[in-house]
Amino acid sequence: MRRKGWLALAMLVTGAGLLAAAHLAGAAGAKSDEIIRVGNAGASVQIDPQVAYLTTAWWLEDATAAKLYDLSVPGALVPQAASGFTVANGGRTYTFTIRKGFRFSDGASVTAKSFAYAIDRVANKELASPGAQFITDPNGVDIVGAARVNDGEAQHVSGVVAKGRKLVIRLVKPDPNFVATLSMPFFQATSTTLPLTQEVLGPYPSAGRYAFTHNDINVLTSIRRNPFWTKGPGRAAPRRQEGLDLVWNQNQDTLVAQVQAGEFDEDADIPAAQRQALADQYGVNKSRFWVKAQPCIGLLVFNNRNRLFKRNVRLRQAVNFAVDRTDYAAAGGPFAGRSWSHLLPPVVPGSSSKQPYPSHSNIVKAKRLARGHLRGGKITVYYRSSGTISPAEAEVVRDDLIRLGFKPEHITMKGFTGGSIYTAMGAHGSDADMGVSWGFCGDSFGANVLDSAGFVGEFLDPTSPLAVNNARYRSRFLAAKRLRGRARSRAVGKLDVDLMRDLAPAAAMRTYDSQFLFSARVDPGSLRYQPAFGNWSIGALVLK
Repeated sequence: MRRKGWLALAMLVTGAGLLAAAHLAGAAGAKSDEIIRVGNAGASVQIDPQVAYLTTAWWLEDATAAKLYDLSVPGALVPQAASGFTVANGGRTYTFTIRKGFRFSDGASVTAKSFAYAIDRVANKELASPGAQFITDPNGVDIVGAARVNDGEAQHVSGVVAKGRKLVIRLVKPDPNFVATLSMPFFQATSTTLPLTQEVLGPYPSAGRYAFTHNDINVLTSIRRNPFWTKGPGRAAPRRQEGLDLVWNQNQDTLVAQVQAGEFDEDADIPAAQRQALADQYGVNKSRFWVKAQPCIGLLVFNNRNRLFKRNVRLRQAVNFAVDRTDYAAAGGPFAGRSWSHLLPPVVPGSSSKQPYPSHSNIVKAKRLARGHLRGGKITVYYRSSGTISPAEAEVVRDDLIRLGFKPEHITMKGFTGGSIYTAMGAHGSDADMGVSWGFCGDSFGANVLDSAGFVGEFLDPTSPLAVNNARYRSRFLAAKRLRGRARSRAVGKLDVDLMRDLAPAAAMRTYDSQFLFSARVDPGSLRYQPAFGNWSIGALVLK
């Protein structure tokens, strides 16, 4: 079973609450009132452009990176360092033209080689970039020669050729999601001063609006304006503040008070017990307290290879009607999410507002569907045993299974810590029938906000134990993947709702929402939310 999207939600959670930056504003000679100050309760993140794979890191890199194409406009690819591209050889050869005017923070010019070097670092075996999976996928984007580099048989990706301002990339087979994949921060313009095989831990030259100027692990990370960045084609994004300081390992319980007192400008790790009071004081999405959906959903997954749910559509549909999504979402605390019953999160293009299943349990209909399909009435449920939210979600599901008709003594609950539940349920011969508290962010966090197919594909993939075997829906999915742009999003969106209604390969339960508190000096009119990374634009933010 592929793990890209399942790991992505863990990154959202442990990667620390999305917007996390911090105090200590005096570096690089900047004025203190021009520095965004944010506190983070977690440990620091990696900042190497080809290694970083947590949402907090990608939020920072949204300000420091120059990419070929960008996700700055939700649902669209915007040319950034590339002025355009051509496609030849039946969709297998892309030629990008790199704009003039982009420069790294050390003054060096950005050329096609800057992007070729990024791809070489991503593919490098020793560097072990998590981005390698996105360009060596035999079922997706597969750049010629990338797999050989990733296997340690070469150091340069043979399918990538850079000459001046022309970047040519050859694919093993066509993939309409290729350009969206290149919008991930892994593939940003990268200075050749970075070592090919070793992770960078400190500041390095970058070609975006800002650059990393300080990185004291677990203490302070700072970005400041790139002195060589000027407005021009592909460089129209706002840059209103001098920079940002991010202080790590702050006390979660005191951060709210520190933001209210003006010590920090933002807190994105608000304890559940304090959220309602903040909503009552400031309102929601009006001034200082904001709630925004992440590009992820929470699921109950079925093991569609095991006896209970395999070829048992009626029982899968019954579970979808039996579970109370409102109770399940409430386990996360106020404003942590809302009930949801299909695979595409609300921020993903093509996602429908129509819900194939109810927010509250319809036990009468559920029992009617389940009658004669319990197959002995025994079920093994895997769940996350760590923390307080996941066990509470598991208890909601257990109670609903009992109401559906499973006897308490025939329900086996098995707890797992952290991400080990994914490994256990995906293992050959797993006894799991159902998995609770599965967070899913599609095939690739970031690019998936454009490509909704990543959310649906897992459940129609013949190699996945979570998938259902249905030739008609598999054919519809493959046809949708061959489309581009809005046509692709619309086709996948309709497929999503139809698939959940007709085959119910899983039970979508809730959205994941992030909560933010801002200081009084942040102008709420300047807040620009970026669904691709579940965060706010650093450069757009205005301090009063």
